[in-house]
Amino acid sequence: MANRFRNSHICVAERIRTGSFVRAFRNPFAILLAFTLLFSCASASAAEDKETDQNGSKLTLPSYVMDGMVLQQNKITTLNGSTAKSMSGQTISVTLRGGKNQYNASSRISKNGKFSVQLPKIKGSLTQYIMKFMVADTMVKTVNDVYVGNLFIASGQSNMEINYNDYFKSDSLFKTSTSLHYTRNDIPRSINDKYVHFLSPNKILDTKNYPLRDFEKKSWLTAAGDDVNYLGYIPQYFAQQLRKQYPNIPIGFIQTAWGGTAISHHIKGGDIYKSRVAPLQGLGVAGVLWYQGEDDSGSMDLALRYDISFATLVNDYRNLFNDATLPFLYVQLARYDGYGYIYDTIVRNAQLGILSNPVVASHKNLGMTVSIDTDKGTPKAIHPLGKEIVAQRMANQWIAMNEHKAVPSGPLPKEAHLDTNDKSTAIITFQEGTAVKLQAKRPNYTTSATIDNIANATNTPLSGFQVADGDGSMHNAIATITGSTLRIHSDEVKRVAQIQYLWQSNPSCLSIVYNSSNLPMSPFTLNVNQKTYSH
Repeated sequence: MANRFRNSHICVAERIRTGSFVRAFRNPFAILLAFTLLFSCASASAAEDKETDQNGSKLTLPSYVMDGMVLQQNKITTLNGSTAKSMSGQTISVTLRGGKNQYNASSRISKNGKFSVQLPKIKGSLTQYIMKFMVADTMVKTVNDVYVGNLFIASGQSNMEINYNDYFKSDSLFKTSTSLHYTRNDIPRSINDKYVHFLSPNKILDTKNYPLRDFEKKSWLTAAGDDVNYLGYIPQYFAQQLRKQYPNIPIGFIQTAWGGTAISHHIKGGDIYKSRVAPLQGLGVAGVLWYQGEDDSGSMDLALRYDISFATLVNDYRNLFNDATLPFLYVQLARYDGYGYIYDTIVRNAQLGILSNPVVASHKNLGMTVSIDTDKGTPKAIHPLGKEIVAQRMANQWIAMNEHKAVPSGPLPKEAHLDTNDKSTAIITFQEGTAVKLQAKRPNYTTSATIDNIANATNTPLSGFQVADGDGSMHNAIATITGSTLRIHSDEVKRVAQIQYLWQSNPSCLSIVYNSSNLPMSPFTLNVNQKTYSH
C-alpha cells in the first residue's frame, strides 16, 4: 500500500511540474484528492518507519533482512535478533508466503530479549515471497520481494571487489585502477538480470552488523540498471553462467571483499572477518568465491605463512556457515609484471597446495581456478582483464559440485620420480583424471580472448620448466609429453632433485601444458623422489 501512495505522490508532483495540476484547480474534487494523496503518502511512510515499534517490541534484525533479500535454497536459515526485554517469554513468528506456498517458523523470546528463528528448507524458484514477523500476535515487520535461490559470499581483495562504479567510473579512478594498461572499451560489459540480487558493503570496521551503504539500507540491489555497477565483475559473470544452467533459480551475493588487504584481516579474529563475515552467521549459503593474495606476496614473511593462513581461513568460513564441505572456489594469482608483489610465486604454490593441505578439515568441494592464461595480455595491471573467463571457470566448478560430478581442473602434479635409466631426467605423474590428453598450447593474450578461444595448439616446445640438483641452482629444462606423464630433462644436472614450472611473477607462456578440459597446469615447485620410475 505504501508503494502505491508513493507512486501517487510522484504522479501528483509530475502534474504540478507540467502545469496540469494548475488546470485541475478548476475541479475542487481534484484538489481534495491530490492533497489527500500527498498527506496519505507521508502518513504511510511514517507508519512504515514505525512498524518495528508497534506494541513496543523494538524488533532488531540483521541488517541484511530487508526487501529483495535472497535466502539459500534447501538449507536452514537462522535469523537472530532481539526485542525489548518486556517481550521476553512471548513468541516471535515468521511467515514466508509466495504464490501457493507458505512456510512458518517461530521461537520463544529469551529473558534478555534475544531470539533465534530457524526458517525451514525451501526449494528455489522465481517466486516472490513476503516475509512477515509477528510478536505476541502483532505484526511488527514486513519484508517484500524475498527470493529463495543460491546465495554466495564474494570475498578477498580488489580483484574480487572490482566493479565499475568504485574502480572505473571517474577518470581518476580508471587511471588508478588500470595504470592505463587498457582502455575503457576493454572493460567487460555489465550483466542485466533482475533475478540477481546483492549487497555491497560500506567500508566501516568495528561493527557487529554487516555494514551497508546509505543507498542500500532499505533493499538489496539488483543486477540491472546502474545498481549492477556496484557488483564485482567476477560475481556478475559467475551469476550469468549459473542463470544459464538454472534459469529458474535466483542468485544472491553478499560481498565482503576489501581491496589492498592481507589475508590476516579475513581470518577469524581479523577486523574484516569481524565486521563483514561473522555477522552473516546463521545464513545458509551455496558457496564462497575467493580472490586474494596480492598483498601477502609483497613480503617474504607473509608469503611463507600463506599456506597455513589460507587453510585456516577455509576452515573458518566453513565453520561459520556450519557446512564442513561448503564449496570454496578460489583464484590462483594471475601473472604480474609490476612493482612490489615479488613473492607471488610462493603464494601461487601455497594456493595450489591448499587442495591437499592437511590443515584443511575437508578437501571435498575445493576448487582452484588457474588464471595464468586469462589476463588478455595485461600482466602489467594489478587488476588484469579476463574476469569473465575466471568467473566462468569458477562457475563450471560449482555446477559440477552441485551436480556431484567430477570438478573441472587443470593437470595437478602428484609426484616426480627419477627415470630408471637417466638420473638427469624426472617423470611427473598427475592426480587421477587431471592429465587426460595432455597437450601444448599457446594462451591467447589478446583482448579478444574468451573462454572458448583461450588457447591454441602449438608445436612450439613446452616452456617454463627448470630443474636443480643438490646444489639448488636452477637450469632450463626440456619437457616432453608422454601419454599422461611429463618427462623433464636437463643436460646441466647429473641428478634432478627439484622441478619448477612457470616459477616467475610474469612467466613466459609461449607453450604451456593443458588437458582435455582446456584448462592449464598450475605453476608449481616439486621435489623429486629419488626412487626411480619405470615406464
